[in-house]
Amino acid sequence: MREADDAFGAALRAHLDGRTGDELLLEVDDGFVTSAMPAAAFFLDEASWSAEERSILGQAVPGPLLDLGAGAGRHALHFQALGHDVTAVDESPGAVEVCRARGVADVRLGDVCDPPTDQRWMTVLLMCGNLGLAGGWDETRALLRRLAAASGPGAVLLADTVDPTLMDDDHSVAHARRNTARGLPVGQARLRLRYGPATTPWFDLLNVPIADVGPLVDGTGWQLETHLVGSVDHYLVLRRT
Repeated sequence: MREADDAFGAALRAHLDGRTGDELLLEVDDGFVTSAMPAAAFFLDEASWSAEERSILGQAVPGPLLDLGAGAGRHALHFQALGHDVTAVDESPGAVEVCRARGVADVRLGDVCDPPTDQRWMTVLLMCGNLGLAGGWDETRALLRRLAAASGPGAVLLADTVDPTLMDDDHSVAHARRNTARGLPVGQARLRLRYGPATTPWFDLLNVPIADVGPLVDGTGWQLETHLVGSVDHYLVLRRT
């Protein structure tokens, strides 16, 4: 991603530097624009995490840990402090810069759908809604298969996502209906982020309904071990089969 397009990274850098002003915005390809998750949320320490997030992340296992879509590195830094060998990956140059500035020892600029294979991962993180970062149903299953092939026996994958069927605002309801009419997964969306003059390229994201987790995971080399439901958010522990 070009720096001029890196709205997410620009928001993280501004927060790290203590600068305020612009708001990080999320735009859907139907013209809907809303506030995105604020940059400050990507810097929260463990004490500020939800009970479900703390519970899921408490099930990480020793060994190399891969944090995909690391953002500002809040999870990577947490596990690094616990003594884990952590590799953080993000597609945003600004996010990678912030991770390095905050002390993440091994952070890489890269495609989250093409995860590194230089280690046999024992814990993989797809947190902060990142389960569906591959963008679609088949693409997410393909990513899960690649991660299973790159992981060791007994590895765990810790992830979360949003159930779009539980979102009852007018736009979400209309979006779900439009997807169903077009034969698309109900939670598939085409999005981009805006921050000041920077606008990311369009990207696809899959939000996964609670009832669809089993079919999504089945046959990918993982099995569902724990499933915690918060409100619209739900959290998964997958175990490598």
